[in-house]
Amino acid sequence: MQMQHKIKFGRWESIALILNLICTKIFLYFNRLTVEDAGTAGWLMTVFTCAVTLLAYSLLIWMYKKFEGKDILDIAGIAGGKILKAITGFALGGVLVVLAALTMREFSEDIKIISLPTSPLSYVMFFFIAGMVTASYLGVESIVRHNAIITPIIAAGYVLILLGAIPRADLTNLMPILGTGLKDIVLKGLYRTSIFVELIVLFMLPPFLGSYKEVRSVGFISIGLSSFFLVMGSLSYILVFPYPASLELFLPVFNMATLIRIGRFFQRIESLFVFIWVMSALLYLATVFFFAVYTFSKAAGLKYSRPMIIPFAIIVFSIAFIPLNLMSVIEIHTNIINSWGWIAVFVLCGLIMVGAGLRKQGRREKKGK
Repeated sequence: MQMQHKIKFGRWESIALILNLICTKIFLYFNRLTVEDAGTAGWLMTVFTCAVTLLAYSLLIWMYKKFEGKDILDIAGIAGGKILKAITGFALGGVLVVLAALTMREFSEDIKIISLPTSPLSYVMFFFIAGMVTASYLGVESIVRHNAIITPIIAAGYVLILLGAIPRADLTNLMPILGTGLKDIVLKGLYRTSIFVELIVLFMLPPFLGSYKEVRSVGFISIGLSSFFLVMGSLSYILVFPYPASLELFLPVFNMATLIRIGRFFQRIESLFVFIWVMSALLYLATVFFFAVYTFSKAAGLKYSRPMIIPFAIIVFSIAFIPLNLMSVIEIHTNIINSWGWIAVFVLCGLIMVGAGLRKQGRREKKGK
């Protein structure tokens, strides 16, 4: 895996990749998280969060216009040379490593509970690690192409679950409409923009996409589609499960799937959930792991990143065992990643673009003199 950008891929492949990265959390904890934050107004909080994210991305992509074809590490190099480039790469790469480790642990714990109760946790995690390593050796093009094919299947399966749950919906579950209050909707909605932390990967894609127009459209479309699925997921969950009972469910979408009954012939629809769930998990982990290795390697100035795959797989596997149990993983995701991830995506990337813009302007002024 040579550190070069001769590989190019299109708009749809990139949209599918970002869409799966952002929406995978729907299958884990997201719907319950919105209810914990704002009660019956969790879906309104999600609407607010997505709107703020679109505004923040609009500002970032406007600043990015001066750096067409460059990823966030290249821009950091313009702003502060090799030192800032390395610091930025290690910081963002570290976030991706932690995301890969925690998500793998959470998926493995959930699969163990649902399907493999007697299997050791390390046994379940091994299959995810094997998938991540194999995908990384195959390269980014293979990962992106698989996302383009499988993400629509995952989306269709998820929509079928939502449609199947409609008979169980009750509009009175939306009351009170403002849930725990407008204050929670706004304040918690602001820091829950961290659910879009995977946009870090989007800012590593420009060299593979090429033009500014492509990067801009990929961002807006993927955020827009993600917002639709996030809002619909939260709204459906609140309609189906009354508050406060909705606070107690382990896997929101899985629990919705168990309720679906279509006559005598279509039952146990949760098997569909497990199928799309595992596909989404493998795509998510393969993508995040690849870009973690890629980001670290580029920050360190390595020409080849392939030798880093196995060491990083061992690191991710080891970090995944640090939390004591599933509840610890959920708490880290909820209270740290999904509360402060916005700093890495919007603040850090924004400051780097501002710094690089000022540096460019200063150089132009010197040349003018």
